[in-house]
Amino acid sequence: MKFSVIVPVHNAEKYIKDAVESVIKAADSEGFSVEVLLVENGSTDRSAHVCDAYADRVPAIKVIHMGAASAFDARQEGIRHAAGDYLVFMDADDGVDSGIFTEISKTLSFYEKKKERPEVILYNAAEMGSPDVRMFPFPFKEDKIYSDEGKKEFYKLMCSGDMLNAMWNKCISRELAGRVLETGARKLNYGDDILQTAEIIDKAKSIAYLDRILYFYRINEEGLTGGYHENFIENQVKAFEVLDNYADKWARGAYTEAINQRKTLTCTIGIKKLIYSSLPFYQIKQKMKEMMHTDFYEKYGKGKLPDWASDEDSYVYRYQTSALPSFALMRLSRRTRLKSYIKARIRKNGI
Repeated sequence: MKFSVIVPVHNAEKYIKDAVESVIKAADSEGFSVEVLLVENGSTDRSAHVCDAYADRVPAIKVIHMGAASAFDARQEGIRHAAGDYLVFMDADDGVDSGIFTEISKTLSFYEKKKERPEVILYNAAEMGSPDVRMFPFPFKEDKIYSDEGKKEFYKLMCSGDMLNAMWNKCISRELAGRVLETGARKLNYGDDILQTAEIIDKAKSIAYLDRILYFYRINEEGLTGGYHENFIENQVKAFEVLDNYADKWARGAYTEAINQRKTLTCTIGIKKLIYSSLPFYQIKQKMKEMMHTDFYEKYGKGKLPDWASDEDSYVYRYQTSALPSFALMRLSRRTRLKSYIKARIRKNGI
């Protein structure tokens, strides 16, 4: 059995080595056939050079240079070039467990003996700082195939929360990858996980859950999706349009309220990224006004947050829904930057 690991790479010069080495270690541990597809998409640092240098040394590594492209389109390009029986997705600043291919292979062998073959294997992940702590309290059972009516549990979780969003804790069959491959470009960097995962869950004939931590996630605010980006809301709107359509197909509006709460949270996250950014205050004020006047924000910006929203998001939301939100949020932005400046001075002077 051959695995293809698809890694979109954008300005990840500092992290590519750790990511690639983790995959190579996992492949070498049991002699698995693994190809690593580094899809370099418009980096402005030395990422392209680092990727090419790896490909020159390691035959299993292939580099695809796309130029300026989105995270969504980079993954799609990786799918087009993948030769593996199963595809594993990874971000360039993360890592995989040394037993990832062993565990997936064992799971596939288990189901093959039962004459079953999952098209998706979902597994758990952990943050790098706490590698033994599961990130997601998935409600699914091992040793069970979810198909047809059984997929309703996945539909519900996909619509009501963000636990299923990520592409990087899923392994999918080559056949399914072909069914989710698109001919046109989406140009999505934000919300692309929602869109891709919704399509995968909808089109998968069978899904299995492997209750193992096989992926390690790095909290990286410098990454492509970490800080403030001007087209964040625009991209999210496109992604939620896809989720809305699938939710209607799956349950005919039963998840509308839950999805709307997620949209409100998205507005809050957009505001949070903006006010905590390093942009000049006059630009923050201007871009905040532009964001608040989008149709998406006007409809969902003052809705209800989901119960699972983080304390930080709930804190920003209180300012966002105050009587004078622009004034309150600008005040929060200035206060936050002042605190950061003071902390930096203290660290510099060793106080």
